Amino acid sequence: MINLRKITEENFIDAFNLKLGEGQDKFVSHPIRSLAQAYVYRDQCQPFGIYNDEEMVGSVIHRHKTFRGF
Repeated sequence: MINLRKITEENFIDAFNLKLGEGQDKFVSHPIRSLAQAYVYRDQCQPFGIYNDEEMVGSVIHRHKTFRGF
């Protein structure tokens, strides 16, 4: 089952290990860069891991409405 989970101390290594598919770098940031940005702007956004059952298969960052960052 597909679900979202906050990226925390317990699962951030899984996010670091995510790899972009061929050609995806033209459309999305590398997961490590995204996590670094989420940390810098942590008061304005929240990173989530996209899970298929217990395996992280992707990530997404939710930006709050008041976001003024990257």
